[in-house]
Amino acid sequence: MILQDITTKGFIAGVIAGVAMNIVSFISYYLNIANLRFLDWPSIFITGHSVTNALTAMFFFLVQLIFVGFLGIVYAYLIYKLVTSTNYVFKGLLFGVLSWFAIYSLTYIANVPKLTPLTMGTAVTDFIGALVFGFVLAETLYRLETGKEVT
Repeated sequence: MILQDITTKGFIAGVIAGVAMNIVSFISYYLNIANLRFLDWPSIFITGHSVTNALTAMFFFLVQLIFVGFLGIVYAYLIYKLVTSTNYVFKGLLFGVLSWFAIYSLTYIANVPKLTPLTMGTAVTDFIGALVFGFVLAETLYRLETGKEVT
């Protein structure tokens, strides 16, 4: 795949950042800090309940990665290209937190069952996940744009 257009780079950066944020989510969930994982969000939106088995977990993990890939495209166009790449990590962190806050606000306004109210452990985990997402998104896109190796 040729990585010359910003849409592809943004999507790939979003997916890589999504994997990183899901690692935080899984660790917190299995340590019983959070009661929901990031993959539970699309599952609840689509089916009305959390993931119930490994097959649905894989499916909704993929759905969640497509969504964060789209957020990566939004970041690439609106923030990275439009505003300039100076202080890109700071902008990535802000984008991650803003996305987290916007998604939380929309679920609260819509009163989505099983997503409101959330436990403090889930909220803090998701906030940390949003910071991880923003950092990894910004750093990955920067490296894809500058040609530096993504490790």
